[in-house]
Formats: sequence, C-alpha cells, structure tokens
Amino acid sequence: MPPLRGVAAAICAGLILLADLSPLVADEFPGKPVEVIVPFAAGGGSDVFARIFQKAIRDYALSPQPLVIRNAGGAGGTMGSRQARDAPADGYTILCLHDGIYTAQHYGNADWGAEDFEPIAATGRSGVVIAVAENSPYESLLELMEDAVSRPYELVFGTNLGAPNHYSALFLEEGKPGARFRFTQTGGGAKRLAQLKGGHVDVTGFSVAEYVQFKAAGIRALVVLSEAREPALPDLPTAREQGVDATHSLVQFWWAPKGTPQDRVQYFADLLGRAMETEYVRDRLDQLHIEPVFLTGESLEELIEERSARLEGLEIDAPTPLPPLPWIVLGWVILCALWVWRDEYRGRHR
Repeated sequence: MPPLRGVAAAICAGLILLADLSPLVADEFPGKPVEVIVPFAAGGGSDVFARIFQKAIRDYALSPQPLVIRNAGGAGGTMGSRQARDAPADGYTILCLHDGIYTAQHYGNADWGAEDFEPIAATGRSGVVIAVAENSPYESLLELMEDAVSRPYELVFGTNLGAPNHYSALFLEEGKPGARFRFTQTGGGAKRLAQLKGGHVDVTGFSVAEYVQFKAAGIRALVVLSEAREPALPDLPTAREQGVDATHSLVQFWWAPKGTPQDRVQYFADLLGRAMETEYVRDRLDQLHIEPVFLTGESLEELIEERSARLEGLEIDAPTPLPPLPWIVLGWVILCALWVWRDEYRGRHR
C-alpha cells in the first residue's frame, strides 16, 4: 500500500505541475500559421516581395510556424488593407503594404491609413523611373515638364489613381510650378508598358526593377526620382540634377491590426530582421534593385511620419464633373412626351 500511495502522490504532483505549465504552453507564440495579407494579385511586385520573406523564414527555419500569403487584390490595395485592419488583433494576421497605405487615404480611396495599424518594420526601398516610348520627342525630364507647363492637362500620364505611381507624377508637378498632366487609369506595370508602347499615354512611371525588365521592349527612361542616382542605372540623372525639385521612392512596410500586443509586433520585427540578414533575401533584393533598408521602432515611426507628412501639401485637381446624364435623358423623355401629347390634343380638337 505505501508504494501505491507514493505513486499516486507522484502522479498528482505531476498533474499539478502540468496544470501550472499549461498557460505557458498555451501562450507560446506563434502557435499556428500566420496569415500575411498582400492586397494585390498574385505574381505582382508586392506579392513577389512578400514571398521572398516567406521562403527565407521557411527555408532558414526562423519561425516555428509558417507565414501563409493570402492575396486580397482589388480597389488599388484598399480591399486587402481593410481586411487586415478589421482582422483580430491577435498577431495571426499581418499586412504587407508599401506607401499605398498613405496615398489611398490622401486621395480619398480609403478612410483609414497608417494610424489604424501597428507598424512592424520597413524592409526595402525601390527607386522610381519616369519613362517615355522610344520614339518620344522628349529627350530629358526638363523638356517634358516645360511642355507640361506650356500645355497643361494635354500630356497623358498613365497611372493608378491614388496609388504611389500617381503620386510620383504629383511630386513632379509640385517640383515644376505650373506643370499639369492629364491622368488616366491604366493598371500594373505590364499594362502601363502596353499603354506607353501603344501610344495611349505619353509618359508613365515604373520601379527600377520594372524598368530594367521592360526597357528592351522599346521604352526610354528620362529620370529617376531618388535622392541620388540608382546603382542599377548609374547614367540616369535624378530630377534635381535636371532642374526639377522632385523626389519619390517606394518603401515596403509590414503592419499589424491596431491593438496587436507589442510583444507580438516585436516578434515579427525580430523575425523580419533575421530574414533580412539571410543570403537569400539579400540576393533577391539585389536582383530586384531594392535597397535593403530595415527600420523598426523609433526610426520606423519617424519614417512613417515623414512620408505621410509629405503628402499634405500636394495639390490634387478634382476631376471634371460628368454631366447629369440620367437627368438630361429624363428631361428629353418628358419633353418628347409633352410634344406627342400636344400633337394628339390638337388633333382631337381640330
């Protein structure tokens, strides 16, 4: 009996110890796969970028749980960002979205922005190239901008309205007082290339990686909007070198829903930092001509505030209002009906 009593006591002690440890096990994060919302279609630049980190984290075993990419494209990235904003703030949903988080809000495409998320990290900066078709008469950015001054709203700039590409053109307008483009909705890089080659637009913008990929198709760069010349295009001058005070670039950010516990935000910041140090991520970013910027904490907050504040002074021309076509049609119908009624009335009383 005494041995049995001792065994029972040991079992009870073990159960008590497990009960004491169970909260620690339950609180271990992450305890399941983490969903990364990419608010654009699969295969695009943002999708490729997020999957670079996904692969590095998996292949280098940087996390006990994988990142699962979910593409939620539509409405210029706002459908996916809204889904991320409304997701539970438990650390199991994060968002990978560049400066579009500011531009969509500033343009009026979204009523939410950076302040509605917990910033995790910035993990790369891409330069912006302004390009024309190979047979374009413009040999320099200054020639283009002077024409945009002398013929406002006649030069067509292909872009995604409210997206960072659109804001590249707005910064150009700001840098050359009096210049005005006429904007047309085009789509992603491949669609902008087709529009440019087809003569449907006069000018458009690409990331450095897009331009390097597309330039053999018959387009020509006029300028890069970076602070300094891009290593991939050392002979391409900046806008400031050409007398136009304009700079713009694209920074890739990672966000968590507002209210996500800071220890979980920090987990992802550390995780992305370790991924940035891997040879795979460094090589892939180099291939895509993305500067391996990595910022978290106070430096990240300062960058977010600075980039958001830059948009405040930009002037956005309101689109020309369309005529009230339904009311015009209704008016004509009523007039025609009255005309017919008058003719019939006169016919009956003759």
